[in-house]
Amino acid sequence: MQANYNLVKDPYDLVFHLLSFSYLYGDYAIPHHLTNTASQAYLAVKKGDIAALHKFASRNWIEMDRLPEEKQQELDQIYQMIVSKYGNQIRAELSPLPTPLLTELGERALQFGHYRDAHYFYKAIKELDKKVNEILGEGIQIIRSKEVNSSDNEQLIEQKMRQAVELVYQALKFKNPLGNQFQQLGIKLHYEDAETARKYAKHVELTLVKELLEFGIQYLIDDKNIAEKVINALSTSKLKRIFLKDMAIRFSSGEERYAQFVQNYRQAIERLKEAKTEKDFFDVQKTLLGRGTGDNRHFQFLRELSLEHPISALLVSTHPTPKGEFFISPLMLKSGISLLDFLDLA
Repeated sequence: MQANYNLVKDPYDLVFHLLSFSYLYGDYAIPHHLTNTASQAYLAVKKGDIAALHKFASRNWIEMDRLPEEKQQELDQIYQMIVSKYGNQIRAELSPLPTPLLTELGERALQFGHYRDAHYFYKAIKELDKKVNEILGEGIQIIRSKEVNSSDNEQLIEQKMRQAVELVYQALKFKNPLGNQFQQLGIKLHYEDAETARKYAKHVELTLVKELLEFGIQYLIDDKNIAEKVINALSTSKLKRIFLKDMAIRFSSGEERYAQFVQNYRQAIERLKEAKTEKDFFDVQKTLLGRGTGDNRHFQFLRELSLEHPISALLVSTHPTPKGEFFISPLMLKSGISLLDFLDLA
């Protein structure tokens, strides 16, 4: 394998080099360009225009000498594998790439959490829905397992639920990499979708635990089909609460960031209790987010908070200040407890 693309004179050999980079990192961009019959890269290969292909390579090349030695060895092994297993097929027909190769590329993308790349690889071989259902099925199987439903070992239950949540999350992001736009979903729930907002407010007013947990799961998953399967598999409110909390943590990018959200939330509750002036009320939403937002409008706070911690949209409400401006604050129940603590999501 050549470290310098200018030393590669055979267009198809350069294709093998470039596909090796894609395989190494589970990346879809290079295969997309090489197999798109309208792309300059594809046309360069078919015409044998090595100069044009060198230009494409210059934008997608990896400086191999900067890779760790084990990565260099892995890359060389990938190159040798592609040449030996798929070289003749690719030389005979560049587009589409061999299905087994696309499948391997898709698996690599999933392995690295490159869900958008994996989505396109599996879509190309018409196996997207099958793979999504396979991953989701593994998660559902864990949720329905005896370890989760019949065990007295709380640590084991939580461990298994975290595994299930990770699989459901993977299925979601893999199925629709551009879904879960929470900066829009939070705004829609609070200020645009009046019917859904009234439904949720009723659940809150009556403190309907089961309905609140299921609403939260549906909101975070943002896929009706997947949400229904998950909710139907969760046999008790206890399991629904564990699932919702773990999913909230996953969408907040981990326990550390979620813990910071909980800390900010509780500090905002204390500020709300003591608030008297206009500035005091506005400081409540700043405390929730952990910073200001430019013009400090309530909807901007909600948008940014929903993006960073999607569960937050379900745990806050909008109120007027003494002067009739609006701010967002922790959602407090009539009993004086926050919804976060009522649902035990801290």
